[in-house]
Amino acid sequence: MPLVEITAPSGALPGPAVAAVQKDVAGAVLKWMGLPQTDFFAGATWVYVREAEKGSAATGAPGVEPGFLVVVTPLKGFLDAERNEALAAEVTAIIQQAVDGEPVVWTVVNEVPEGFWAVNGSLTRRAKIDELIAEAAGR
Repeated sequence: MPLVEITAPSGALPGPAVAAVQKDVAGAVLKWMGLPQTDFFAGATWVYVREAEKGSAATGAPGVEPGFLVVVTPLKGFLDAERNEALAAEVTAIIQQAVDGEPVVWTVVNEVPEGFWAVNGSLTRRAKIDELIAEAAGR
């Protein structure tokens, strides 16, 4: 299932906002991947938020601070260019609403081909995910 890693500048994301950002970003990822918004799929969507220590990240321009980096790792085949763009726009809006101001938000989608993602030692297969989607839809 999808994995999301958010790197935030030190002190940029208020503590109480972290859980809301994680929940909202997980929901956006599920939506744009076309996965059901069920407890099972939400529970299988992990969102890590890490704070970059002061000085641990920089841009190539003096005085220009880096913003947020969001890396979404889904199984290949669930997103296309249009869905990626919609996901990036929604994730950016979620983060910008959670902080004071409009920081730059970079969103990178790194798809993992089938056969290269395992959970508890077993490969995650598209056919199994499709079965779970059908079950959630009551088919």
